[in-house]
Amino acid sequence: MSHWFTRIAAVTGVAVLSLTLTSCTSVAALVGFAPIDQASQVSASAAPTATATPLVFNSVFTDMGSIHPTIQLAPQLELQLDMWTEQKTHEWYTDSDKRFSFVISVFDRSQAPEAAFGTKRHVYMSNVTVTATTTTASGASTTPFVLNVNPIAATLDPEALTGPGGLLVTSPKGGFQLESTSIGVLTPDTYGLTLDFAMTIAGEATAGGGATVTQIVHQSIPVAIFKRM
Repeated sequence: MSHWFTRIAAVTGVAVLSLTLTSCTSVAALVGFAPIDQASQVSASAAPTATATPLVFNSVFTDMGSIHPTIQLAPQLELQLDMWTEQKTHEWYTDSDKRFSFVISVFDRSQAPEAAFGTKRHVYMSNVTVTATTTTASGASTTPFVLNVNPIAATLDPEALTGPGGLLVTSPKGGFQLESTSIGVLTPDTYGLTLDFAMTIAGEATAGGGATVTQIVHQSIPVAIFKRM
């Protein structure tokens, strides 16, 4: 799995992506996976955006535009979202395109990183939806952006591994990367944008067990929006 993490130019990605602007369907979790309560486990720890303009929105990005929040899917089974931007996040203006890229990986922390891959719980992803919701001075909230992706159709990895639950995302042999996604112009009074990542995940309860349990997990990323000075 040596090639999937290589960044590929956005123009290449456009040719292979099959994207639709819809919302994902809820999937009921099966008995046995024992997923951890996401309300208490989702985290997004990062320094606020460094800028001379005081923030009035709780942005979690660093000044250079990268963040690495994690979600506990089950005991010692961790999903990590690596997200970055092509410009500093204090240059996410209301009247400009705002581009970001992201990688989704799962780590079985119950095993050492160098342990044989067969000893790790295999986790698959069949859908990822990113929904943007605005916060504005007028109080009106809009949804200017929805991205719905089938990871198997969209992956740029020529050696991607799949299963009945979708694209394999367990590290180090699996993962999903999407490059240069663009959010367009927002209303002039927008000062915040919240990106909600909804990921449909199917994970093994025990390594090598084969049977998987499906759940939808969410990760929210708040980003401050600025006006040009």
